[in-house]
Amino acid sequence: MTALFNRDAWVTLIGEEPGTKDVMLKEVRRLIIAGDVETAKVMLRTLITATCGFPVISGDVGRNPKSIMRMLTPDTDPGIKAFMAVVNATERQLTINQMPDTER
Repeated sequence: MTALFNRDAWVTLIGEEPGTKDVMLKEVRRLIIAGDVETAKVMLRTLITATCGFPVISGDVGRNPKSIMRMLTPDTDPGIKAFMAVVNATERQLTINQMPDTER
């Protein structure tokens, strides 16, 4: 995974190319369906770090930010409800952040 996924490169790309967020979130969902949850967790953690941040997701799902960070570390087994709540909250935040200020 390290050779294919460079966190800093993705953070830079997400900042420079707005469409990357959507592509990355779709890939996270595809990986979950394919059963590659470990890679999905790493990508989701990077996406959250590069965009809205863990405190925002924390407020959305009602969990401590550190708990969410731990949930997305390798070799942890987050419950499916909690994990999908984080995925869905990230999607909501990305959608909100893409709206013009007049629509928020």
